[in-house]
Amino acid sequence: MFFMLVLFVSCGKTATNSETPNDTTTQIQETQQIQNVADEIKKIEFEIFSDSGTVELVAGEEGSPAASFKEQILVVTEVPSQTNLETIQAVLQKKQDYSGDAKQALAKKKKNYLEGYIEMNSEEVIGMSAEWYRDLQVSVIFNDNYFTTIAFYLDEYGGGAHPYYTTSFINLDLKNSKQIKLSDIFDENSQTKLKDKMLEKASEIAKKEGVNSLEDYGFFVEEISPTENFAIIEKGIEFSYNRGEITPHVMPSPVFFFTWQELESIVNTDSPIRILMK
Repeated sequence: MFFMLVLFVSCGKTATNSETPNDTTTQIQETQQIQNVADEIKKIEFEIFSDSGTVELVAGEEGSPAASFKEQILVVTEVPSQTNLETIQAVLQKKQDYSGDAKQALAKKKKNYLEGYIEMNSEEVIGMSAEWYRDLQVSVIFNDNYFTTIAFYLDEYGGGAHPYYTTSFINLDLKNSKQIKLSDIFDENSQTKLKDKMLEKASEIAKKEGVNSLEDYGFFVEEISPTENFAIIEKGIEFSYNRGEITPHVMPSPVFFFTWQELESIVNTDSPIRILMK
């Protein structure tokens, strides 16, 4: 809309003052250039590939135990102009444990999982312990202003007392083409302060349940250290601990969320995420 207005004005100038067409053209070009900078891509573009399959332990037998496989792989297809696409792709390939073509990698993962199920179980195995499954889902939970956070949700059972649930994250700094680590946000002194803040939040959780100590609530530890398993989102940072990590497996996974306002005083002054606090 703004461009059309400039074009209209420039035509007016051309009609009333034919001696200054070059100045008018320059004005339009500068306006376009400013718009292009404002519209520059600040996030990743991506595709998510999926593959799934099942196999019966005893093929063709009614009621036979079975295994099911479902997994996703996220592939980045486009990044901001200053980002190294190959570097970002390599980081994500390492996280997702594959190389080469995503579709071929998924097919290989499925084949290995289903064949492994048959090899590790005998035809005599019956009951729930032989009903295996693996379900790995991928989701982009934040993608703006040169930062991207990707979540990986795994629900898996391969025999034993209980299923295995995990949520893990990877945070990408697109301007610097790297994965963001805890040390990129907090120095050692700040991590000590963050630990105190986490203890306060854990105590609040315990009090809401009517108990006075972390131990009475069910925490395994007396103090909670910051984890590398965190998610940068629009309003702050979320620290996630998986089941059985700091509380019993039967309890919900503990999550500690801090707003940017809560963290502003302890985040490294040169941390790239400070731009998100504005």
